[in-house]
Amino acid sequence: MVGSLSRLIATAIAIIAIHPEPSAAQNFPSRNIELVVPYPPGAITDVTARALAEGMSKALGQSIVVVNKDGAAGTIGTGAVAAAPADGYVIGFSAMGTITGQPHLRKDLRYKVSSFDYLCQVTESFSVVIVSAEGPHQSLKSLLDAAKQNPGKLTYGHPGPGSIPHLQMVELAGRAGVAMTAVPFRGDAPARTALIGKHVDAVMSGDTTLPANIRALAVLGAERLPILPDVPSTGELGLGSSFPTPFGLFAPSGLPQEALSKLRAACATAVKSENFANTMTKARRDIRYLDGQVFGDRMAQHSQTIGDLVRNIDLPKN
Repeated sequence: MVGSLSRLIATAIAIIAIHPEPSAAQNFPSRNIELVVPYPPGAITDVTARALAEGMSKALGQSIVVVNKDGAAGTIGTGAVAAAPADGYVIGFSAMGTITGQPHLRKDLRYKVSSFDYLCQVTESFSVVIVSAEGPHQSLKSLLDAAKQNPGKLTYGHPGPGSIPHLQMVELAGRAGVAMTAVPFRGDAPARTALIGKHVDAVMSGDTTLPANIRALAVLGAERLPILPDVPSTGELGLGSSFPTPFGLFAPSGLPQEALSKLRAACATAVKSENFANTMTKARRDIRYLDGQVFGDRMAQHSQTIGDLVRNIDLPKN
């Protein structure tokens, strides 16, 4: 009897060893997911993230709650994602300059491009030099001529020190041989508000939507954008071109494979949804989807490109 009982216990232990209880990762997601946006509500990054979260929530069967943690050119929210447990329940969505650019400028950041698992790229944008439609400048030449005649007096807004639009404006001003004074904001939307209120002379923006009170002078690129056919590119103006800013979803490095796979699949599903497509159309953004592995490879290259840019324009590091 004792021997039979011993054999039963041994068999039970062996079965448990072969078929362990499902882990939290295998049941993922079993609760709400927090999606951190490192910019204020209302900006294009926030709008895109909320449309993406809606589609992913349906695909995963759990709510994805968008939380805005803005400030310090996006590094506060991005740092919060990097410091979160790598379980898939805290993820981030942003313009990728917070990851690929800021670490080249700030020694105090506790993250770098390799600190994250990349889930998907969903879109990208080219920066645009914009002014108030009520202002005096009808062309980029007019703005740059005024800056040349009044060194340091003209101001431009950008979504935070070391953000890609900031770096690009420094580079553009250097190519044009002018000096303008940078004015940082907590995101693109506050910078545009200041422009409309005539608190700054221009803004380097990653948002290509153009309400009636804003005029676009140039797109930073080799060619014109199809959505802005009447706006010249800096390439055609003889001022060189620049690179687009990727927007995508990321998580702390080291996610369990089950969570990583499910999040990537949910992103792919959401990007194909009618709601997401409509949101991007209204935002004047083309969908530029890349899966996680390709997106991660692109971020490594993007980081190298921005590092070279930072060294070339000799921005001070904090």
